[in-house]
Parts: sequence; C-alpha cells; structure tokens
Amino acid sequence: MPGWRGGWPLSGAATLACLAGGLAWGFGSSGAHHLLYAAVDWQIRDAVLHDLATGPWPVGYVVGDVVRLLRAPLGYYMPAALAGRVGGLAVAEAALFAWTALGLALVLSLLMALARQAGLRARWLVLVFLTFGGLDLLPNVFLDLTEGEGLLSYWQRGGEWWARIFQYSGHATLLLWVPNHALPAWIPALLLLRHARQARFLAVAALPLAAGAAWSPLGALGAGLMTGVAALSGGLWRAALIGPVNWLGLLLAVPLAWFLAAGSGAIPHGWLLAEHGLAVLPRLALFLGVEFGLVALAVLLLVRSRLLAAGLVLLAMLPLYVFGPGNEMTMRTGIAPLAILAVAAGAALQQAGGWRRGLLAGLLLVAALGQGLEASILTRPAWPSSRDCSLPEAAAQSVFDATDWSHYVVPWPEPELAPLIEAPVMREIQPAAMARCWP
Repeated sequence: MPGWRGGWPLSGAATLACLAGGLAWGFGSSGAHHLLYAAVDWQIRDAVLHDLATGPWPVGYVVGDVVRLLRAPLGYYMPAALAGRVGGLAVAEAALFAWTALGLALVLSLLMALARQAGLRARWLVLVFLTFGGLDLLPNVFLDLTEGEGLLSYWQRGGEWWARIFQYSGHATLLLWVPNHALPAWIPALLLLRHARQARFLAVAALPLAAGAAWSPLGALGAGLMTGVAALSGGLWRAALIGPVNWLGLLLAVPLAWFLAAGSGAIPHGWLLAEHGLAVLPRLALFLGVEFGLVALAVLLLVRSRLLAAGLVLLAMLPLYVFGPGNEMTMRTGIAPLAILAVAAGAALQQAGGWRRGLLAGLLLVAALGQGLEASILTRPAWPSSRDCSLPEAAAQSVFDATDWSHYVVPWPEPELAPLIEAPVMREIQPAAMARCWP
C-alpha cells in the first residue's frame, strides 16, 4: 500500500528472507503451535479458536442459568477457524500459526522497505524493532534484590508488571502473549511511517485500520490516532476526507463497533486519579520515564519528527484512563506509538552522534536484555493445547480466575445486537461436569 498496482517493492531474495524470518519469529515467540512453552493467555485463546472452529457462528453458551454470547474481537481467529471448520481443530491450530507468521513476515517486509526508503541498514532497524521495549530490567532488578526472591527469580518469570497498575509491553512480550493485538497495530503504524507524506495513502488508510479493529480495537485506535496526526500535520486531511476507500472503511467499522461495544459498560473503566488518587503520581512519573521517556529523550537528541512527538504525547496521556481488566487502554493503544518510537530509535542509532549515539545504544541494550529475560519463559516445559474445552470451561480453570470476562462475552439476549445478528447456537455446558482443560 498504496502502490500495490506498481509491484512488490522487495526483491525475490528479500521476500523469501522475510517469509523465513516470519516463520522463525513466529515459531520462537508465538504460542500458536504449543511446540514451545506458551504464555498462559493461550489458555483462553485456544478455547476461542476451539469454539469458532467446531461449531456454527455466532457462538453462544449456556452454563446453568447463565446465557452468554461470544462478543470479542475475533478477526485474528476467523481465517484459521474457517480452515478448522473444513479440516478439524488440528488444521485450525496450524493455520493460526501460519497466519501469525505471515503477519510477522509483513512486518519484516515493511521494516526492510522503510530502511531502503530512508537509506538505513535494514538489519539494524529490524534488530532494534525485535528487541525494543522499556527499561523494565532496572526496576525489576531493584525489586528482586530488595523485596523479592533474588536476582535469579527474574528468569522464566518476566517483569513487565513491575508498576502493577499499568504496562507498556515490549515487542518480545507482545508476541509471547498477544500477537492478536500487536500485528494490527504494528502493520498500520509501519504503513504510516512509510507513506505518511502521500495523499494517496491517507485516502485509503481507514481500510487497514477498520480491518485492524476486528483484531484489536484499541490497537487500531492507537494507529488511527497517529494516522489522524499525520493527515492534519501534513496538510493532507482533505485527501483523507474525500477518499471513497476511507468511507468504505468507515462503513465496515460501524457494524463492527456496534458489535464490540454491546454490553461494554460492564468492562472496568475510569480515570486513574479517581481510582487511585494523587498518591499514584510518583509511580506514574517513574513508569513513564522507565517505559519510554529516557529512550525518547535519547532519540530526540538525534532525530526530530512531528509524528514521533505526537506519539510521545499520546504515550504520556494513555495511563490517565483505565479501561479493561489489565488496563487495556494503556497496553494496547500504546502499541502503535511505541512501534513508531522503535523505528525512530533504529534510525537514530545509525546517525553520527558521538556520545548521543552511545547513550541511545546503551539504553537500547538494557531494553534488549529485559526483553531477552521476558523470552526466558520459553525455557519452561511446553504444555499441550486443550482440544475439548470451550471458553467458559477455560475461563473457569485459567490462572485468571478472578476475571469476569466481560470483554469476551455479553449476556444474551443483548437488546442492541439481537436485531442485527443471527440467533447464536447455544452450547450447553454443565458446571458440575466441566472438562479438565489441561494436565
């Protein structure tokens, strides 16, 4: 995009390298295949894929007297689930891994195209992007030494939640836990970086954003806000407004938003200060500095960008509003602006800058070490996916047993949705005879 009619921008060898890199990246970091240890989020993700691949859509559940509709962003699962409807659940799982690897190959392709466009070394840009994250290593080492079980406790545990009430996930963490949120934020953000000055891109940008919202509404929101900044600051907002493809994207987004917003009032939300008071401000300031502020200052010593500045402002503001059981507003909406910062850091590292370059390199090394420790969970024993459990069964047995799952299901019938979708085919689940999902 947007010049797809003009041919693929990479050579055959580069394209094969990106495809191989996507497969390797996906195998080493995504839990879709269960050949390596999968983060515990995959307990729920496996169940969603199971329910979509083994029965008709829409999906509903009856658990005792409780009736629910599966109402979640399902875009990540749908192609694999469709393959599973034809070939069975094992085919669905293989298709989900291939689908994830293809998304990662597109990310690598965009990074390579960006590097060539800007005259950068692609390998350094890719390396910075793959290992990018906050300086979580520093507070985690301090906490492990002063309040925890010692320095070695970081191994196989990870430490993105050191601030407890908010998180900006590093790139290794995102793929280990939530590739369904990372890819629909990364791809529009990288497309924007490559084409932000082109009116023909901004005239069609709403379409990938609408598609991304089917995977991760908040991830696409972050990318959409960055796209809006590019249109306004570049004086190309008229092209965005009159583009018929953008209106098509809006047309697709309206029923999707209607579906995803149904019953969303039950999802925890509210202002950070209203919930925690002014006492949270020192922790917030430390969080902002550790997660992106210090790296951003080092980058700004070497490069300037209005889009980058807008992303940093957004990152500073997002923690002020809490939405979702894990503060999803911060974690997911921040993915796209953090991706823009990662690319800026990879570009800045290749600028001649003396001590400034050394400072940035040191900070990025600390971030990379922290992301390496996040990836140490892969050394745990692999566990098999459950091919028998529905979402309510998985939710009842997962490690997130205190979660109410209002971001996945909504009571049925839902007055706003009932006139718009087919009646769901209800799966009756007996609470007293729930299957055991995992060993």
